[in-house]
Amino acid sequence: MLDALEAIRTRRVAKGYADRPVPSDALWTILEAARWAPSGSNLRVHRFVVVTDRRVLRLIRMFSPGMVAGVPGALVLICIDWNLAGYEAPIRAYREVYWDVGTAAQNMLLAAHALGLVAGPMTADSPSALRVLLNLPLHLEPQMMIGLGYPGEEPIATPSFGRVRTRVEDLVLTAPLEEGINHA
Repeated sequence: MLDALEAIRTRRVAKGYADRPVPSDALWTILEAARWAPSGSNLRVHRFVVVTDRRVLRLIRMFSPGMVAGVPGALVLICIDWNLAGYEAPIRAYREVYWDVGTAAQNMLLAAHALGLVAGPMTADSPSALRVLLNLPLHLEPQMMIGLGYPGEEPIATPSFGRVRTRVEDLVLTAPLEEGINHA
């Protein structure tokens, strides 16, 4: 297993997926890692939908431009369960639930990396299409998807945005911002 800081430094987004299923025990390990993510007020209002059927994964890819690395071996949808959050549409102003999606996603990405899998976060252009395709109830709102799989060849049409190296010093501001202090 990787140590935590090494996993953070070496994890990368999937560039391509092999046409190979993700074992059930690996999926459960990744979902368990998501369960341990920090949660605002410890409410745990996110729910996970796991898709492993290749046919369904290909259908999802049709309206998910973020699936540029190909069809993953498995896909985990991170959904907000608004019944558990206690908010009805259109209020849904409980910002912490969106942060919880991010913390769960990061734990899943790191767990996949530790298991030797590749993973990538993505969104769908149409959460309502996801809801219909997967027969999700209205109170479950898909927010993010995590593609999981084994490393494969990079698809020919993968966009490249160039590599930008950012130093931590470029990201940090000091507070209070005073004259003479180096800040962005």
